[in-house]
Amino acid sequence: MSSLQFKASSPDSSDFQALISQLNRSLTQITQDSGESSFQAEEFSPQRDGALVGYDQDEPVACGSFRFHQQGICEVKRMFSAKPGSGSALLIALEDFARSKGYQRAILSTRRVNTQAVNFYLKNGYVEIPPYGKYVGREISICLGKSL
Repeated sequence: MSSLQFKASSPDSSDFQALISQLNRSLTQITQDSGESSFQAEEFSPQRDGALVGYDQDEPVACGSFRFHQQGICEVKRMFSAKPGSGSALLIALEDFARSKGYQRAILSTRRVNTQAVNFYLKNGYVEIPPYGKYVGREISICLGKSL
C-alpha cells in the first residue's frame, strides 16, 4: 500500500470538488442532507483557512478543510476519504496544517446519525463539546473538539 501525499489546495479546485461531490452523495444517503449549506468555497481565505487533497499515486482520494472560527480555534469542514484507512492520515495532516496557521484547537459538527463519523472523531481524540453557532438547539447535531 502506498502512502498518501497531501497537498494544499483551494476548495474550488477540480480535485477537491470531485471528492466533495462524493462526500455530498454519501452524506445524503446517511443523513438526507448533503451538508453543502455549511461550507461556502467563496468564503475561503487562504491566509486563515486551509484545504488539503490527499493523493495516492496522483489519484485524489481524500480531502478536507478548516476555517477560522474564533481566535485560536478552527472548524474542521468537508472531510472525506474515498480510500479505506486514509481518514486518520488526512485528519492528522489537517491538524498539522491548522497548527502551522496558529490554531490551538479544532472544533467540528456532524450529524449524530452519522455514527461512522462520530466514532472516527472520538477515536482520534475529539470529545463532545457544547453546541456552537448554528448548532445550538439542534439535537440532530453533535459538536466535538480537540486541543491541537
